[in-house]
Amino acid sequence: MAGRQSSRWVLLLVWLHAASAAAQIVNVQALFDENTGPGRSAAVDLGADWRTGSTDLFSVRGALLGQWRSEKHTWLAVIRGEYAFAANEVIVSKVMEHVRYRYGFTERLSGEVFLQHEFDKFRRIQFRALLGAGPRVRVLTDKQATLVVGLALMLEHERIRRDSEPDAGEFRTDPRLSSYVLGRLEFMENVFLVQTLYAQPRVTNPADIRLLNDTIFEVKPNERLSVGIGFNLTFDNSPPLGVPKLDTQLRTSVGIRL
Repeated sequence: MAGRQSSRWVLLLVWLHAASAAAQIVNVQALFDENTGPGRSAAVDLGADWRTGSTDLFSVRGALLGQWRSEKHTWLAVIRGEYAFAANEVIVSKVMEHVRYRYGFTERLSGEVFLQHEFDKFRRIQFRALLGAGPRVRVLTDKQATLVVGLALMLEHERIRRDSEPDAGEFRTDPRLSSYVLGRLEFMENVFLVQTLYAQPRVTNPADIRLLNDTIFEVKPNERLSVGIGFNLTFDNSPPLGVPKLDTQLRTSVGIRL
């Protein structure tokens, strides 16, 4: 059983965006496969759009995820990027890398340490790095319902890209709290709802807060095929100049497990 899970690959063949978002909070918790056994697993997420005629658009996006689990230890690594070109202009250009380690003290309590880097041209982020750690508690572990809460203290370093805006080139290093609640509910056999809420206030100024609401509805007709619809909403109370405070994203996906 562990051998089968350690060689499992997931290929997402379709990833369509109905609205583009540039969220600063990344819902890494939803990427963990809580049901896999000890061993290695990996996933590839690929997608592209190419339109010509009345609308000229080229968009490509991809992600690579790897996970290793033992009885007490879990490692997760993610790298993903997106690039889009329309009407002779680049409209999306971003990349993110994230590494997370989790140690299980008991069945319900674990500790996490994580490191993350981001670049997002159109949120005017030239460089953003996070380093954080904190506890994670599984409040509910029923077969049909799971509820997890976590809290981390993280150090954030952010540098604004050099452009024509008044805050061009500015940088700052701030401590933030990162709290989240993750719930997973099985409505019926192979039909799931996954809900994640994040709040990340700046320690030295709690009014400077970032919020994320991420909702995923997933159907698994069989063990190899999954279909999902997701919506997320991100709010940043103090974004760089010229960047909106609110972002939304609607996405659909079809996955095949090999």
